[in-house]
Amino acid sequence: MGWEVLVTCKNCGSEVDGEAKFCKNCGSEVIVEEDNENISETKFCANCGFEMPKSTKFCPECGTSTGGVPQAVGSTGNAIMNPDKSPGLAALLSFLIIGLGQVYIGLTKKGIMLFVAAIISGILMLFVIGWITWLIVWAYAIYDAYNSAEKMKNGIAVEDTIDIDNLF
Repeated sequence: MGWEVLVTCKNCGSEVDGEAKFCKNCGSEVIVEEDNENISETKFCANCGFEMPKSTKFCPECGTSTGGVPQAVGSTGNAIMNPDKSPGLAALLSFLIIGLGQVYIGLTKKGIMLFVAAIISGILMLFVIGWITWLIVWAYAIYDAYNSAEKMKNGIAVEDTIDIDNLF
């Protein structure tokens, strides 16, 4: 599902996320040492799912560029993983209410941005352009909700933002 730093709790011996301050099992403070041999940093290929070291630039299994960026839980930023959500239901919810599908899969900021864009388009319906922009926002919300949920289901983290570069 992605890379994460795991450490062993000094108190109970269970594996704990290295970014956690306290153990989820016993509540002891987690201390991460730089030379700790128990730390494992891996990520998964976005194309084939092959697990590899975090520093790998190309997947040894399929040759896909990894971009050197971790793609799952444990990464800093807005990456969201939620494999339990249905892509079809996410698309249906965005069909009914723009942005609701994104909220359902955990992309709340993106859902709110799309909803606000729909409201602005609704106001612009006084002019012809509003009808066009509303249809574009509505279609994008349905498309994005389905594709984002599908990516999450396949173990790929999705950013909680609208990525203008990947729209077309």
